[in-house]
Amino acid sequence: MSRLGIDINTGLVYEGRAGPTHPVWPTPPVCNATLIEMPSDMQKVPRSFASDPFGWVFVETSFDFGPRVRRGRLYQNFSNTNREMVRVEAHPALHSDLIKAANNGWNVSKELTVYIEATDLLLRQNRGVGLRMVLGQADACSIWKIVQVERSLGSDVLLVLRAESALGVLPELDPTRIHPPGFAAVKSAYDRALDAAYRELPTSVVDQCRNAAVVFVSRWMQQQEGAESPTEKDLGAWVKALQNRFGDKEMVALRSTLEIISRLHSRGKDNERHKMSLRTVEEDDAGLAVQALGFILRELGWVA
Repeated sequence: MSRLGIDINTGLVYEGRAGPTHPVWPTPPVCNATLIEMPSDMQKVPRSFASDPFGWVFVETSFDFGPRVRRGRLYQNFSNTNREMVRVEAHPALHSDLIKAANNGWNVSKELTVYIEATDLLLRQNRGVGLRMVLGQADACSIWKIVQVERSLGSDVLLVLRAESALGVLPELDPTRIHPPGFAAVKSAYDRALDAAYRELPTSVVDQCRNAAVVFVSRWMQQQEGAESPTEKDLGAWVKALQNRFGDKEMVALRSTLEIISRLHSRGKDNERHKMSLRTVEEDDAGLAVQALGFILRELGWVA
């Protein structure tokens, strides 16, 4: 059993098996952790540490910038109090501690918020693997996917997290390459798809990607034809329109990608899925739709 203590006055960290008595130095990065099991959980991200001392906290042990993987320990609040007095070893970063501890058996009293290993996560299906976790506070946070959960010899709950941020998901739009009358609609559809990618269920993500694909191709065709207003068509109709305009040997990759998004969207309809004996839309399918949308933007030449 592991304990973590955070000094509410200094932010310094203490840990130990029987109690959080040993100072951790240098102080590791510690942040609020919010498990996302449904879209509404995004509203539970705390405004500050003080506003939600009973939530979970994540202590980072390493971060790999290449694959954007973060490793660390997850803790939950130990009791129904947000502070308690704990006798701890003198902290090497505090000269005042060393002076006080010299006459008190090298221990001093600290007011700590105490946490225990987050066994609540282990009660989730598959120990929470596949769920998302928000690290940070409401005004500045990042979204991560739990890809691995382990128990250490000291009973700590160890997590491996992979970044689920906008970085690398959709390419950045280049406004100078998009016809000005259509830019507002393109940007709005782009933002909705990006926002859905890590906040909504897979079916909703595919829906937003389909909507964005329709907006993108309609505004691009408007730009190609010099039309005053975009033509409104369903995604399947746009696949045929591109084939009629450019022939069978051109825009093949673009047409195929649009068709993939269209077919994924059909899987989200209960009647269509039952009639065709299709499986339900899963998280990886939603990821494919998002990546396909990025490919469409690159094919249209709209990326920075």
